[in-house]
Amino acid sequence: MRVTRSKSPLRTNYILEVITLAEEQTSKYLGVDLQSNLGWEQHIDKITKKANNMLGFLKRNLRNTSCETKTNAYISLVRSNIEYCCTVWNPHRKNLVLKVEMVQRRAARFTTNRYHNTSSVSDMLHNLHWETLETRRQKLQLTMLYKIIHQLVEIDPIPFLTQTKPRPRSPHSTRFLPYSTSTDVMKFSFFPRCIPLWNNLPASVVEAHSLASFKNELSSLTF
Repeated sequence: MRVTRSKSPLRTNYILEVITLAEEQTSKYLGVDLQSNLGWEQHIDKITKKANNMLGFLKRNLRNTSCETKTNAYISLVRSNIEYCCTVWNPHRKNLVLKVEMVQRRAARFTTNRYHNTSSVSDMLHNLHWETLETRRQKLQLTMLYKIIHQLVEIDPIPFLTQTKPRPRSPHSTRFLPYSTSTDVMKFSFFPRCIPLWNNLPASVVEAHSLASFKNELSSLTF
């Protein structure tokens, strides 16, 4: 797989024991489909298809169960899978964001058993206290950034994060220098995307003394 966005990439054949290796456009690594153009369309197509199939299975088998049972089934069997590694593949294109959100919107109809065209899915989500999946992905990315900053994961923060000088009107003192980017691939990757969100968090969230308290403080925020 050639990882490049160049319009005129260098073409070289790779040979292993006199066999020319076939060229691939995607490759699966740790459950995530990587594309040669650094996009996420194929991965999102695959996980949303799998999530919708699972949702169909739940509809067939939990039709007459309670709202609570349906909610637990959705969270454990559908949402948990569609959010796997989302800190990496979190999309920015509206069509891909909507494609993922549609899974939860279908789940809301299933959970509340309201399928009429005039029923408001937004009201269902509000009554169920379900955040949008986009908001959840933002909070999961911020949680990962907290882990990196406090060295709770094996990612060295020093090459990626540069702390700025405190400003009088800043929400908190632990602010980082934003990235300067020239392509969307870089602009919407993990660190360039997370740092502005992190810099605008309230001090009570950033200065949380444990991961559990950080998650608790973060859960109360709306984006």
